[in-house]
Amino acid sequence: MPAKLDDLLPAITKAGSAGLKKGDIDKKFGGKAKERAAELRDKLSALVRGGAIRGPFKSGRSVYYFGPGHGPSIETASNAIVTLIASSGVKLLSKPGLEKKVTGMNKKFFPDGLKHAVASQAIVELTCGSSKYFLHRDVAADYFGFEATSQEPRPRDGTPATAATLTLEDLLPAYRRLRAEQGGFSAVKIFDLMKASGQTRENLHRLLIDETRAGRVTIHPTTTVDLPREEIDAGIRLAGFPEPFVTVVVKNEP
Repeated sequence: MPAKLDDLLPAITKAGSAGLKKGDIDKKFGGKAKERAAELRDKLSALVRGGAIRGPFKSGRSVYYFGPGHGPSIETASNAIVTLIASSGVKLLSKPGLEKKVTGMNKKFFPDGLKHAVASQAIVELTCGSSKYFLHRDVAADYFGFEATSQEPRPRDGTPATAATLTLEDLLPAYRRLRAEQGGFSAVKIFDLMKASGQTRENLHRLLIDETRAGRVTIHPTTTVDLPREEIDAGIRLAGFPEPFVTVVVKNEP
């Protein structure tokens, strides 16, 4: 004799993070009668609509239901993504390659999980043309020598910003001027920005890499071999890319 449908919610809730397979639910609560199977189906649908349970989630050939606070989510997908990127070390993972590795129930939440991982600065997003690659923040810190952003106030006496105090806001006037001079085209050469802002290459690179990690700017490699040597030398070189990143785009700039 099948268990009471009133016991369905407590059973799914008790299963916690393991969840309950649809097959096990059918065996325990469904029975052989068609009417009972229909009642169980309606009960599951009502619990999902009311937010009492989450599902159905497919993993392989099985389907699962979870109680509130359990099961796959944006957060669990984000954690899976961060773990995969961390295990790749200095090898950059492309977005399509990363998506193939996120399997099972987390796959449904891959797009939002990736956005969450980038927004939380757990991973670094790098742009190469129309392609995106990802690197774990700890690997980036060790490999490229990133430093924590200083929380100390900027000097206000006209002294040029140092590596510790330089911010994106310091660069925006020069960036906007250069962009206007080239007819509104957003990609500004790092060499031109270095000259216009009066910053050293090291200070500028450190800030641009930090802002790339934060998702506020994107850096782009050269698309031609005919650039002057000084512009090539001013570019940012990253492991896995044969050409330096020589231009920068500040996001959300009108």
